[in-house]
Amino acid sequence: MKHRIGQHKGTMVLFCAIAVTAFTMLTGVAFASGPSTESTESTATLSAGDLTVSTPLVGGTFAGTLTGSPQTLSGSAFLGFSITDATGSGVGWSVTMKASVFTNTAASGHAHLWALDPNSLTMPMLTDTPTSDSSTGPGSLHAAATIDNEDGVVMIACTGTGGQGMGVYNFSALASGWKLAVSADEYAGTYTSAVTTTLAPLAL
Repeated sequence: MKHRIGQHKGTMVLFCAIAVTAFTMLTGVAFASGPSTESTESTATLSAGDLTVSTPLVGGTFAGTLTGSPQTLSGSAFLGFSITDATGSGVGWSVTMKASVFTNTAASGHAHLWALDPNSLTMPMLTDTPTSDSSTGPGSLHAAATIDNEDGVVMIACTGTGGQGMGVYNFSALASGWKLAVSADEYAGTYTSAVTTTLAPLAL
């Protein structure tokens, strides 16, 4: 009886060995002691966004009393603006600020137009604050300059070197940094000016 049981066990071991060999020959898969590593390729496609003035400049006010002498008024309530570069191009951009001459609209029916002289409005030098994860900020911020003239002034320039200006940037200055020169012979009244912000990509 014991002899028969031993023969049965030997037959089972031999059968299992033959089965494993046959499986390996048919499938080409062998049992290994170490891990098996494979790699696959994935892709990510990012479409270009826009270059925009995402938050416009908020204009402020000037107030003063005529004295018969030239004077310079300080602004109040001016708020900054934001630029968003989501183009993914890294070419850079510039911001030109231009203002119209301050004009008293109540004088439209008069022979003499009430207007301040050109180059009376001074815009202060801006400070920039990139939002989190934005790239390097502008390479050039213009010093304080008069902008109520024919050409305006490029107040901000991102050169595109090293991916400058990619992301969101907030620009601000003290409201009192805005200055308005008033000559001795101005008419009393309320004068208005429109400040235009022009954002443009730099040429490749």
